[in-house]
Amino acid sequence: MLFLFSKFKLKKWKNLNPEKRLKVFIALEKKVAKKLNIEPLKLELKDDENWNCFGAFTVINGMKKIVLNENLLYEPKFRFHAMETIVHETRHAYQFSVVSRELKWYEFTAKKWKRNWAGYFSSSTDNVMYNNQSVERDAQKYSIKFLKKYKCKYSGEIDFKNTYEAVVYRYEQADIDARKKYGFFYKLKIEKNIKDNSKYDY
Repeated sequence: MLFLFSKFKLKKWKNLNPEKRLKVFIALEKKVAKKLNIEPLKLELKDDENWNCFGAFTVINGMKKIVLNENLLYEPKFRFHAMETIVHETRHAYQFSVVSRELKWYEFTAKKWKRNWAGYFSSSTDNVMYNNQSVERDAQKYSIKFLKKYKCKYSGEIDFKNTYEAVVYRYEQADIDARKKYGFFYKLKIEKNIKDNSKYDY
């Protein structure tokens, strides 16, 4: 899609109907997937006012997809949250592709991810654990780095500023929350919790 990132500017976004906005989301996901050298994912919208989440990467019976809260499509102020969510969830798909193959002994990060997938903590189970587990920290860091590249392009977009500051705050606050809950050696304790929650030892 030509001028993909320009379409996120409010003056252009307002003129796109929901169908065209979805096409922008799909094009963005394809771009991120290509950069990560994985197959593009199906995007599915979820209409549930009780679903307090922007999106999720899921694998059901081998079928991989990203489920997006449909509010991202209809609320213009959420368009950059949609961007961040798509990047974040596509990074999870990349992580999944890494841990789905046989790992070499020296692939320590991949082994940590594999153990995390097997002992994953949902936000509803433990929000501090959720935000500090390795697969989430990696996806958060990846999406922040992605957004940071476009700070100049969207310098006049208040919704971008709000989104970027929100995701950076979440990333930094997660570290503070973990230190408060688990103390100085919080990273070791988080890894132990994941290992204890996992059915396997990687």
